[in-house]
Formats: sequence, C-alpha cells, structure tokens
Amino acid sequence: MTAGVFNRQASELYRPDIGCPMGKYNADILSFVEDRKVIEFDIGRPRKITGSRIAAILGMNEYTTPFKAACEMVGLWKEPPSKFTEAGNVMEPKIRGYVRDHAEELIGEALGDGVIGVEDPVPARECGFEHFPGKEPFGGMVDGYVTVDGRRAAVLEIKTASRKDGWFGTDGSPEVPFGYVLQASLYCELSGLGRIVFAAGFPEASDYEDPESWEPCPENTAVRIVSAYLMRAMMDEAVTWYNRYIRRGITPPWTDRDTELVEALLSRY
Repeated sequence: MTAGVFNRQASELYRPDIGCPMGKYNADILSFVEDRKVIEFDIGRPRKITGSRIAAILGMNEYTTPFKAACEMVGLWKEPPSKFTEAGNVMEPKIRGYVRDHAEELIGEALGDGVIGVEDPVPARECGFEHFPGKEPFGGMVDGYVTVDGRRAAVLEIKTASRKDGWFGTDGSPEVPFGYVLQASLYCELSGLGRIVFAAGFPEASDYEDPESWEPCPENTAVRIVSAYLMRAMMDEAVTWYNRYIRRGITPPWTDRDTELVEALLSRY
C-alpha cells in the first residue's frame, strides 16, 4: 500500500456558521496508509454526529470503534439492515402509542404536574431526515417528545432489545444502559431539555420473525425516566475529533477490532 496525496480541501477547522463542505454524498477511498493504519478519502457531504455515533467517536461504545464511526459518517461503509433493525422499525410506533395511551400510569408526575402527552416525531421525509437543522456538526432524529400541558418536557427514546441486560440491576432495580443515556442526552442538549423518557420493548426471539403481531404490554415493555448527562465537554471533544479526521479526509487509526471492516473495504478498493 502506498500513501496518497494529503487531501487539503477541508483543512479549515469546522465552523457551525459555514456548515459542511458540499459534494457527493459518499466519499471515495484515495489510499490505505498501512504504516499509520488509516484511510485517506475525498470529502463529500459527511453525515452528522448523531446520538448513536457520539459514544463511538469518544471511544465509549463496546460495539463500534471510532474508525468504523468515521467510515459510516463519510459513506465508506453502511451497516446492512438486519431482522432486528427492521423489527425495531415496526415496533417503535407501537411502543410510542403504548406510552401515549398509558402516560399517566407510566410517567405520572415525574416530569411535573399537568396533563402528560406524547408528541410524534416529524416524519423523516418531511424534514430531510434531520430534526436539528442548523446544529452542525451535530444532528439526528428523535423518537418523539413527552409533553406536560402541551409543552415539551423530555426527549422520548424508544428501544427494542432481545435481552434485558442493562435495563435491570442484579437486584431487579431499574437501570438504563450508559450508551443509550449518552445518545439521548445529546438530543436533550440540542432540544434544550434535561429529562429523558426511555421506553424499552423486549420481544421474544419469535417476535422478530413476525414483528407486526407483537404488542407492548407491562410484561414486555419498561419505562425509565432519567436526567440527561451534561454534554458540552463531550460535544467539544467530538468536534475536535471531527475536525481532526472527517474535515481533513482521513480516518482515525484502525484497530484489531476493525480487521473485518478493513478487509471488506480493501476488497472494494
């Protein structure tokens, strides 16, 4: 492998007032730099730092590395859909409706006195798949909001999980996985809110084969209400990462955890 010519077109530091450089949506690989374990790519229109990406960017995601996050952000790699993600898309509105129909008993006065409601998210195609325009390089899509007397009081975050690990302590006490709180906390920061309502559905293995037939109920759905993390320092760190790699057309170094992904990218180069 040989090192390519350094891509200088986006060497300028990110500034929210000028946004991202425009160009094609998916980047092309310019070179694999084996001694540095990085990929150089041309810069198109990188995806934003979303709630699901910020933990990986900060090295806090046990499943996704910073290298993989960078590849996904610039379009070098896209995780193929699975029956789990497809089932989640079917179950999400069911869970949102369940929270709406049972809001008083599930949420009560945890967000304050008043009438509890659930606000649907703006449909993706009506907002260009972005609920936070003008917040670059951050963005993303929320699952909805919980309102009190018609005013937004919390971000609604809906999850489906085949296992209950992380949602219950060893003594059965309610918990929420760290990465999910981090994800939703970014959306709280972008929304100007401080509370999160998690609604987690726990389908059985057979439900993933027929998600349309699954219905949320007290036995398979749990609600958690938590305070958002303070995000400014982590957001600043994520912007530094974004400037260092994405805006300069280079990935973070790959690690042993990225071996399969690197091999897949090499096969297409």
